[in-house]
Amino acid sequence: MTLLRPEAMSKIAVLGLKKYRQQIVSILQEMSVIQIEQISKEISSYLSTEKESDAHRHIADQLIRIRGLLSALPPTSLGEKIRFSSIDEMDNALLRLDIDKNVASLEREKENILTEIRNAQNNIKLIGEFSFFPEDLDILHLKSARSFFGRIASERYSEFKKKLESNNQDIVLYSKGGEKITEFVLVVLPRYPSNALASIINLYNVHMEAVPPLKGKPQEVIENLMHNLEKFEKKLANINSQLLAVSQADYSLLKGLEEQLDIENKKLEVIDNLGVTWDTFTLEGWIPKSMIENTKAAVEKHSKGTMMFVLNTNEVPPTLQDNPKRLRVYESFIRFYSLPSGNEFDPTLVFALVFPVFYGMMFADVGYAIVILLVSRWVIRRVEGGKKNFTIMPKFLRNFGKTILQPTQMVKIAKAITPGCIIAIVLGFCFNLYFGFHLNEYVFAFLNSIGGLHLPEDGTIFDPLSTFGLRKLLLISGYVGLGMVSFGFILGIINDYSHGNKRHAIGKIGWLMFGWGVVFIGLGLIGHENINPMASVQGALYFALIFGGIGLMFYGEGTRAMMELPSIISHILSFTRLVGIMMASIILADVIDHVFLRVHDNGIIFALVGFIILIVGHLFNIILGVFEPGIQGARLLYVEFFSKFYHGNGRPFKPFGFRRRYTHNQYPTQTPK
Repeated sequence: MTLLRPEAMSKIAVLGLKKYRQQIVSILQEMSVIQIEQISKEISSYLSTEKESDAHRHIADQLIRIRGLLSALPPTSLGEKIRFSSIDEMDNALLRLDIDKNVASLEREKENILTEIRNAQNNIKLIGEFSFFPEDLDILHLKSARSFFGRIASERYSEFKKKLESNNQDIVLYSKGGEKITEFVLVVLPRYPSNALASIINLYNVHMEAVPPLKGKPQEVIENLMHNLEKFEKKLANINSQLLAVSQADYSLLKGLEEQLDIENKKLEVIDNLGVTWDTFTLEGWIPKSMIENTKAAVEKHSKGTMMFVLNTNEVPPTLQDNPKRLRVYESFIRFYSLPSGNEFDPTLVFALVFPVFYGMMFADVGYAIVILLVSRWVIRRVEGGKKNFTIMPKFLRNFGKTILQPTQMVKIAKAITPGCIIAIVLGFCFNLYFGFHLNEYVFAFLNSIGGLHLPEDGTIFDPLSTFGLRKLLLISGYVGLGMVSFGFILGIINDYSHGNKRHAIGKIGWLMFGWGVVFIGLGLIGHENINPMASVQGALYFALIFGGIGLMFYGEGTRAMMELPSIISHILSFTRLVGIMMASIILADVIDHVFLRVHDNGIIFALVGFIILIVGHLFNIILGVFEPGIQGARLLYVEFFSKFYHGNGRPFKPFGFRRRYTHNQYPTQTPK
């Protein structure tokens, strides 16, 4: 692991005989350490690519076949993983698998039975709805008449009936009225005009359907349909049991074949795009430097004459972030802004160390921090641990949260703010703040009485609301801003120098000098120092930093730097928002507590109102404590810090490989990184 850098990458080339390319690609796939790239333009003109091979088409066809079988069979429990030592062994397993005709026959029979079941269920529902018809349904199937089942809103039925009967009464109508819907059986004789019938149906918004070809009175028809339905369901159960038996015998094999065929298909896609000559092949790709020797040894072990060597290139490598495991949760915050390029600094470590401090400082209250910490741990326990038997949040709030964030995103945020909550607890104890109340005095009085300690009687170790405390906090936040901005410029100088951009590096040195010069002058004015450059060496040095910095900025970045001179001051002072947001939270809590304490002795109604204000007010402040410090803390890093050195726009490292679930590696001695 390289501090503040992505994993170091090298571009390699593999050159070998064509007869070994299947083994080489398989080894690289199983090790999952190389991102395969297009062949360099310098040598691509000497190579060719092969068209899709017969083997590729065969693998694709077999993959479709196996997936078709799996879609027809019910899932069953899986046995041990399967190993195919070669494509020939896999092909032999495919040849021995002789279940296609049986499964296809059972599947066709199943589809036919399901169709019959659906028809029977629909007819049972339909005939049950129109069971008021007193006669045999067979009389409705006249060659010289049309018969329909229909539904209409009950309040419109009488008008509908009158309209139908106005055409010489060439209809027969049976009906059953309901509170909202009236069902009817309509027989239309040949002389009834079809266009008139269609107009009436549209006019009264009638839903009609043809009477199904069934015989017998409605109750008899329903009984026959129920009997047939029972027979169909027994047949379906028998077919399902046969399919289950096939699945129990071959499901593990089918899943293994599907996975292996999918892997072979993707390997053949790579093989078909390799650069080849008559008897050799070559491929290029990016690989972590730490894996070069292991990969080279594996390639040489399973093939003869294959060479792997590092290429000299100025290309920007793909990015594989390499941070301590506990800090990787903060990588998502960096990727949200932009993935670092493979040849620049990865600020994840800085973000992981600084963000929790900023977050905790902006709502430094023991009570608020404990509530947010408990909610964070509950989210992690519920999502990652799958323990949903205990909840501390109403369902409507959980549903609202899911509309904003996915559960995995909630877990990342919960893990990211957990250290900040601990810092907030420590600061809240020092500030003597517990939901805005001051409780340390009771604890300190007890400790002083039994231990002879000399803790502050009012319980406040540091008072952020006092003039002294506020001035100190503002000064500290200014120093933090100066340190973060300076550190950003230092990283930018190193970045530019390592990339050969010496003028830009000099320009950033100028920004650094200018910023420090302005800060020194500001501190001198606050401390009533003599900063007259004509009468003070210190003053002359301060102004030399300012004007020297301006000169270097002009040399490195031109007139654009002159237009942006005030920005560095605003970036440093921007960190005072840490104190501003903290003060807003403390004062809001104090106001809420003050209102509660003023009204709680004025009768039960005022006490109830005060209690509601206390709960709702602190809940509102807690919600602000979740979002505002997080947003502002991240913003300070994104804008004021990252802008000094960070470019982003990196492309992620995507190694050629697959996660096996049902099969073993073909070369089991190789272990992926």
